Amino acid sequence: MTRRAPKTRSRRAVEAVPRAPGDRARNPRTPRWILATLHPWSPPTCATLARAALARAAPRPCAPGSRRPRAAALALTLPWVATAAALAADASAATKGELARQLDALIDSAKFLEGAQLSATVVDVATGDRLYAREPDLPLNPASGIKVVTTASALALLGPEARFATQVFAPEDAVKGDRVQGDLFLVGGGDPLLVTENLYHLADTLYISGIRRVTGGVVVDSSAFDRDELPPGFDQKSEFATYRAPGGATSVNFNTFIVKLFPGDAPGAKTRAELVPPVPCVQLTNNATTASGRHDKVVVSPAEKAGVLTLELGGTLGVDAGSATYRYPIHDPSRFAGESFRVVLEQRGIKVDKRDVRLAPRPRKADLLAIHRSRSLAVLIRSINKLSNNFMAEQLLKLIDAGGGATPATSAGGVTRIRAHLESLGLDLAGFSMRNGSGLYDNNVITSAQMTGLLAAVYRDFRYGADFVSSLPIAGADGTLRRRLKDGPHERQVRAKTGTLNNVSSLSGFAGPHGARPLAFSILVNGFEKYKIHKVRRLQNEFADALVEHASR
Repeated sequence: MTRRAPKTRSRRAVEAVPRAPGDRARNPRTPRWILATLHPWSPPTCATLARAALARAAPRPCAPGSRRPRAAALALTLPWVATAAALAADASAATKGELARQLDALIDSAKFLEGAQLSATVVDVATGDRLYAREPDLPLNPASGIKVVTTASALALLGPEARFATQVFAPEDAVKGDRVQGDLFLVGGGDPLLVTENLYHLADTLYISGIRRVTGGVVVDSSAFDRDELPPGFDQKSEFATYRAPGGATSVNFNTFIVKLFPGDAPGAKTRAELVPPVPCVQLTNNATTASGRHDKVVVSPAEKAGVLTLELGGTLGVDAGSATYRYPIHDPSRFAGESFRVVLEQRGIKVDKRDVRLAPRPRKADLLAIHRSRSLAVLIRSINKLSNNFMAEQLLKLIDAGGGATPATSAGGVTRIRAHLESLGLDLAGFSMRNGSGLYDNNVITSAQMTGLLAAVYRDFRYGADFVSSLPIAGADGTLRRRLKDGPHERQVRAKTGTLNNVSSLSGFAGPHGARPLAFSILVNGFEKYKIHKVRRLQNEFADALVEHASR
């Protein structure tokens, strides 16, 4: 009986895998699945090889009569796993070292930073590994960069779906026919984005329900917050500016009002001024005149007398300038909200008998007549981070405390809850200090390591990470980054929060190209001469550029 010769694999079959020039002949016993992924020895290939080896070595049930026991496969593949992992680690370390050298050279070349303080950190958002650090534990003022802490903590503690209600009540059984017998109560819930349009919505609801008259007046209940006040630390400077408006549970139009000024028909003529909204708690005196040309040289002099904000306009407005619009902060949020609501009610056709607005809690027994709910927190924080809205950030700080059940809510209570949240994330808060939620003036300090630790934690949390990232300004596209990195190779590849004060600049967020995992970074700079702000920003831009380049490799 003739026996067949045993089948053998030809060396040609093994060598059929294409080789790169200069490659040595491979061991014919090397499995083809390894040969197919062996070259080039780049870090991604090594990682792929290690994953493939582990997958092939994993225990699997063998078919009856199988002649390829898994132990043999494991013995064959483990050396390749070890080799691939080692090479990947070496390549990663080399790349990390290259990034560090590049960023160090960038900062070292910035001679204009002599005498300034800088803290910078870069973190891999997936692993939390630190890729770069330059004085990472140095506490510095982040200016508006602290809004990252305020908004990220609010998302975690309140939820991205949180909304804040403004309600209108009447005493129980006070609605008789088309009248409210007594007062109408406007109850604030801290909505950071309550505007005149929303007051019209409340008035429309009352009108549609048949109400035409209120025999009493408008009473404002702002008891959800401890008091109407300037946020903590805002008293460090006395600036009559909208970014320094007070806060309160019942606040309208960011607690600001508008003055519209129109030039006369010819130079020397008196200008015409309008107050929007026309409320009794703001009195306007217009002494501005019309000049030739288009120049706006109007001077504003504010003063508070007997609870009324008086505003005197002087100077000149050019005859060809067209109308000019100025926005200023009010001094009494609750009263301003009540008077604004009274104006809206009258305009809607609901007569309010009493002119004066009072402040008092609503009755325990009361009927809800109308309600307005704010936009979701996920939407609100876009205005805070993209536009760096100080008023909204300070409102949110108290809302964080209210979310914990505090009545009334305070700024200090909000800071306490934020600190507890950061500690729950495992952050080392040595040196961290926070007094307000917006970053105005000299009230907050944080390290770049703490900032990037928070950014990485937020990014990895599926519950609200996407909401937070979408709230950050996009480089070259919108918000406070709309003019930075514009038309450059990395436009739209950086999302970060800016911070700017005299001698302070910060940039904290994410950098990464399309299709690659981004890096979390923070670069804080304090103590430079304020006229060098553009050079500092250029340094931060180049820092972010380098991170995008690194992430794309």
